[in-house]
Amino acid sequence: MSRARRERRLRAEERWPLLANLMTAHFNEDYAILFGSLDGSFAAATRDGSLEYRRAVLKEWRGWNATEGPVSDIRPFLKDGFSVALFFRSSIEARNFMNRLYDELLIGVKAATQY
Repeated sequence: MSRARRERRLRAEERWPLLANLMTAHFNEDYAILFGSLDGSFAAATRDGSLEYRRAVLKEWRGWNATEGPVSDIRPFLKDGFSVALFFRSSIEARNFMNRLYDELLIGVKAATQY
């Protein structure tokens, strides 16, 4: 593993441990076996866990987005930092993936807090 890859992984684990764990657990090379499909992975990643946990993941996502998200291509960080094993044809696909994760987490949190 190169030094840059190692540093991305360490940074992810130190700064965004919940988000890094969620990404590694739900979007690894076995996601289709574990969750049936990418949609199944998103459903599990964004709906499982307590409300407090999902809020904490959202907070970490915002922190990640503020520091790592502004780069033009987040694919290296997704692969190395979060161990995401999906193939993104373009940097836009990778950005859309992360935005979908945020949006679905937010929708789930809002739904759980409405009466």
